[in-house]
Amino acid sequence: MVGKLTPSDMATASTVATIMGYNPWSTPNDALTKAIAAAEGKPDDWQGNEATGWGDRLEPIIINLAAERLALTHVKTEFNEAFFHRSAPLACSLDGEARGSGFVSTDTERGIYAVNAPKIAINGLGIIESKVTSALPEMEPPPHRGPLQLQAQMACTGHAWGVVATLYRGIELRLYVYASDPAVQQRIIDASVEFKRRVTDCDFYPPISSADADTAYSRVDDGAPSVDLSVLEGGNDYLAMLVTGKQRKRDAEDMIEEAERNLKEIMGCHEQAHGLANNAAYKVIWGERKYAAQPQKIVEAKPARKVRAKTLTLKPLD
Repeated sequence: MVGKLTPSDMATASTVATIMGYNPWSTPNDALTKAIAAAEGKPDDWQGNEATGWGDRLEPIIINLAAERLALTHVKTEFNEAFFHRSAPLACSLDGEARGSGFVSTDTERGIYAVNAPKIAINGLGIIESKVTSALPEMEPPPHRGPLQLQAQMACTGHAWGVVATLYRGIELRLYVYASDPAVQQRIIDASVEFKRRVTDCDFYPPISSADADTAYSRVDDGAPSVDLSVLEGGNDYLAMLVTGKQRKRDAEDMIEEAERNLKEIMGCHEQAHGLANNAAYKVIWGERKYAAQPQKIVEAKPARKVRAKTLTLKPLD
């Protein structure tokens, strides 16, 4: 298994789903943060995990089984160079490549699915992208688990067809065959161009959550003046929303504390109680949590560092 071949400071086939907002586990700003760090020469310390390790080990087995099932020849699983799009800042690496002939249609008994056309030509060289997942088998994989990556790979290599070969839970292999889709590839190209501009300008995407804002604005500019929310559209409105929300949260926490204290006093040493609330019956359980014995741990020393706070602190002005 050859190491990473694609540059880290630009869009790649493996990151386009994240960049385009289709990855449920990562945001466009997560990908942008890593790319900016790479452009600044900072190393990426992530070495993978057990899941990615199994994916690497099973990759040649999955590729060869996919080729056998689709009657492909000239299978290749080792590549020493990345592939680059002819005009866009987009690169890819390949898991596998093979030569096919004829057409493929959906055959569920053999685990073959023609996804974006009823019948797909697999003439000449095509791509085999290997995936291993703990998800349940599906009729079509989600965009972040291969389809967008495959279209980006076809855009970079010029291949007209490809397969996302997915091993589900270690027991079921499904082959999702795709034809090259110019419309999808144009969206990928547009996203890669914008991504490269944002890397160059250090211009983060609009945050999709409070946590994502922590990623986009991860440091404090020393000496920067206080922002006057009164002159910015929506500034005071969001401030009022935050003040009201925090007060309601405190009120709710106080209500919960009072209710729990009194219910615990009523229940005493009983594990369960029952009653009515808001015209519905409820069971109240006050059980015990068991903890297994654990050996003493010595916490390793950590260097000093600064991290942007996860929550906003409110202080009334005099």
